[in-house]
Amino acid sequence: MKRSPKDVPKVTGLSPKEGPPGTKLTIRGENLGINRNDIIGLIICNVNCTMMAEWISPSKIICRTTNCRGVGDVIVATRSGGMGSCTVKFKGTAILPNPVQESAVWVDESSFFERRLKSISRPTSPMQGSVHDPLGLAETSPPMTDEELHEMFPGCSSNLAHKNFEPLLYLIENHSATSFQDLKKGLLYLAKNSALKAEGPQTFIKSNLGTFMNCQDILAAIHENLQMHENFGDTLTNGKPNSQGDAQEEGEGEQENVVQEFTLEKIERCLTECNENAQNIFKTVLHRKDRADSTRNALNVLNRFKFLFHLPVNIERNIKKGDYEVVINDYGRARSLFAETEVPVFKRVYLEVEKMIDDLRIQLEKKLMELPLALDDQKKLIRYLCELEAPGDPAWKCIDNQQQWLLKLLLKCKNEHLQIDQKHTQPESMGPSLRPHKGHTRTHSGSQFKLITPDSSVVDISPPQRVLYLEELVEILQLTFINMWKLGQSYFSAAIVAEAGGKDMSVDNSKKGVFEERITEVTELFANLIRAAFLPNTLSKMSKERRVECGMWSDFQSESPGAWLPQCVRNTRSILSSFTALDVPPSALIHINKLVTDLRRQCLTVLFTEATDDIRSLHGRETWALQMDDHGGITTLPLLFESIVIDTLQHLKEVVTSQRSEDNENIFADFDVTKRSVELASDMLKAFAQCLDQLAFQPKTEADTTQRLHLTDAVQRTQESIFQKGDDNLPSMEQCLVIVLSNCSHVSEHITPNLICIYRSNAL
Repeated sequence: MKRSPKDVPKVTGLSPKEGPPGTKLTIRGENLGINRNDIIGLIICNVNCTMMAEWISPSKIICRTTNCRGVGDVIVATRSGGMGSCTVKFKGTAILPNPVQESAVWVDESSFFERRLKSISRPTSPMQGSVHDPLGLAETSPPMTDEELHEMFPGCSSNLAHKNFEPLLYLIENHSATSFQDLKKGLLYLAKNSALKAEGPQTFIKSNLGTFMNCQDILAAIHENLQMHENFGDTLTNGKPNSQGDAQEEGEGEQENVVQEFTLEKIERCLTECNENAQNIFKTVLHRKDRADSTRNALNVLNRFKFLFHLPVNIERNIKKGDYEVVINDYGRARSLFAETEVPVFKRVYLEVEKMIDDLRIQLEKKLMELPLALDDQKKLIRYLCELEAPGDPAWKCIDNQQQWLLKLLLKCKNEHLQIDQKHTQPESMGPSLRPHKGHTRTHSGSQFKLITPDSSVVDISPPQRVLYLEELVEILQLTFINMWKLGQSYFSAAIVAEAGGKDMSVDNSKKGVFEERITEVTELFANLIRAAFLPNTLSKMSKERRVECGMWSDFQSESPGAWLPQCVRNTRSILSSFTALDVPPSALIHINKLVTDLRRQCLTVLFTEATDDIRSLHGRETWALQMDDHGGITTLPLLFESIVIDTLQHLKEVVTSQRSEDNENIFADFDVTKRSVELASDMLKAFAQCLDQLAFQPKTEADTTQRLHLTDAVQRTQESIFQKGDDNLPSMEQCLVIVLSNCSHVSEHITPNLICIYRSNAL
């Protein structure tokens, strides 16, 4: 009967496509048998594997490979379909197991051990059965795939133990990247080993004579056992059942069964004894192998996880060096790998790392709370604490700590300057004749002013202690408050960690109101400290405890405040300008705004009052020396009057009436301030009339005479007046009246219009 081509077995898939003997191979295809009895043959790489086949379905067969070598077809033969075909190929790889390595099939080691027996010149161990490189060189990976190599060298092998060994294939697979010089060295190494092998097997026999004797005893015992088995079999077959020629067929069958059962039991017992003997023989070898494997595994674990075992030392070293970023990166890597480990060794090392990180968190937080500290350093420390997942909110703790430190710093400054002010005696009043020079210089040690004395000499004097106190308060606020404000802005915008590329940090936006309150506390304390020193009357409604906290200063009027108040206003305005540029909320600046307004009002009053006093006392500086010009003769008195008024107006324009964006209040918008400024300006102009009246009609005192007799060198060099006699420098009463009338006329016709123009140009 002809079989249809459709019934012929066909193999279309293999899994895996290559492997050593004993590989579990899954064969897929078509018409692979109707049932398990239908399979009559399975050939893999020209090796019959029928006994290893397990039929699963007409499209699937599972089997174990045997001594399959090279690349070959997988052919299935069935009773129903005959010899099949194959569209895929299987590659059998050769292995050479050592005595302690399991093998699924019998491996022919004759060629290998023949070669070994000819070359060994000393006692050997079964563990040395592994193949080593004959050239004594390190092996490298082949540049081509196995398929390409088998196409170039079909039927050849690179295994030294095989009969079809191909040297060129061996060199390509193992030494493709080896240099020519190294190959020459390998050749010398091979020649040297060959010379050692020439000694022959005699040395090996001498070294292993005891082993050969044991082998002879074992072979003799095996031969004796075989003879006993043969004699026992003859007894069973030639005994009582055969002496009776008329024995029945049933008796013969029973005898055969007895022989078979005895043979199987004997084989089983022999195999068991062989296994026990093998275990006894290789017990020490296997024990050493287990210990070596344990040591090797431990070394592999140490090498593989050396990062964790070296981590405590690395963390300690990097902390001392200040490389906190390296510590954070290493800790993050260790936490991701070993945080949930259950291995006792890893767990113990990781707990040690966690303890060191806890100490680092405490150290960084302590360092963060130590002030003063640069803003960039504060941000770095906060970022480190956030990445280390420190408890709480490090950024907010830093802001709160900085605010408390700033308040203490302001109070400490107040206490230091107040103690100095109380220890030293009160400075003598500079008197109405001292007027500050318009030039004001700032040195490293503080402020200094140039003042004009009654004898027209210029002297440098140090400012009062409270002026130095104000300047230091402003400097403290400019250096510390700005950092606090910028840190707060970075905190609420979550930019402290993001600026350095770190992970996101949680921000509590509900603290914005609290932060503004902290800012307001600082500005309020700053304003109250300055008020206590310069405007104590504005703190009358403050409680006694807070009033004492702000400081109890001596009277400022004795220190000629007009010489220092303009500079104090400028310093206070500078801090207000700085805060406004930082976009500080107006609610936090309300105290400083009010302070600047009150200082401007006070400065207005003081400047006009002191100018009025200076003008009123000009009669004591009259020299009665006439200076002739196109308008007649006058003394220096009108010019001194004009100079005082102009100087006062310049200070008023610069300090009091300047309208700047940060000044929320125009003091002249207040009717009382405007009315008061008009009265003060009027009193200043009237003071000159009082001065002229004093010169013209008031009796001359001894002090006036003394003042006129002690003229400066510049006045003494002035040419003689037409009213003066050669032997007397003092004019008569009539001459004084004429001079006063001339000065009055000059002031009315020339100085007064000039002052009006200055008033208008300064918007006063």
